[in-house]
Amino acid sequence: MNILIVGRGAWGRAIAGVVERLQHRAVLVGHADEAWPADAVPDFVLIALPVQHVRETLAHFPSPGVPVLSLSKGLEIATGKRVSEIIAEVWGEPRVAALSGPTFASEIAAGLPAICTIAAEDEKVAKQFQAVLHQPSFRTYTTGDLIGVELGGALKNIYAIAGGACHGLNLGQNALAGLLTRCLAEMTRIGVHAGAKAETFAGLSGIGDLMLTATSVLSRNFRFGAMLAQGLKTDEILPQLGGVCEGLPTTRSVYLNSAIPADSKPIITHLHAVLYEDLPIEKAVKGLLSRAARDE
Repeated sequence: MNILIVGRGAWGRAIAGVVERLQHRAVLVGHADEAWPADAVPDFVLIALPVQHVRETLAHFPSPGVPVLSLSKGLEIATGKRVSEIIAEVWGEPRVAALSGPTFASEIAAGLPAICTIAAEDEKVAKQFQAVLHQPSFRTYTTGDLIGVELGGALKNIYAIAGGACHGLNLGQNALAGLLTRCLAEMTRIGVHAGAKAETFAGLSGIGDLMLTATSVLSRNFRFGAMLAQGLKTDEILPQLGGVCEGLPTTRSVYLNSAIPADSKPIITHLHAVLYEDLPIEKAVKGLLSRAARDE
């Protein structure tokens, strides 16, 4: 089968390796390309782009007329939409799925084992992509909760910045564990409000991805938070990351989404104030720790 992968970055190249291990042909295209390769009629298309570039890049290409899998984790700032929604809008393609879970591109490229979830509203579509990708070193599960899987993958990038900041401030392991537990609770509230299933966030695309991304120096979002805690500014940090920090625009998107009540997202609200309103990070920590006592 011909698998077209839109995105030539580390994630796109890593997934190309996964596809090729199953003897499929992987063809990568980038955001600067203007047409599909003439010699590769696709059976499936995979999207591995920074989220803020997805809409513009897809507009360069005609609808492929085949099922599409999003590998991108984040929300569009201007609209707050998930990547599957953008794909459906731009290409008019209803056969859309999303892959998420604890997956660092460098480890996938090295052939190290990983486990993830493929979500689609149509079970048949999820199973099709599972057949294309599943192997001993890249185990895949399926679910019908597309909203939950996409939101878990997007929101954990925000909380990874918070985890990195906690590490950078030397607040200790107790604080980090407590913070991430409350991040999971906040993630679940936001997801359920958007129509996701609460149990999805207890799986690979929720707590699984959160545990990985919010605790490891391999995570650009974690490193961003750690450097932020050291007093560096955003424009000083970004050139040092070696790639996109999806948590930065996603924080903005979720904060601006008035459909999510402010009292449902206190961690995001405080982090947004640090990132976009020049609130000192120490004051954000104090603000979160000084909130009124309540039931868990």
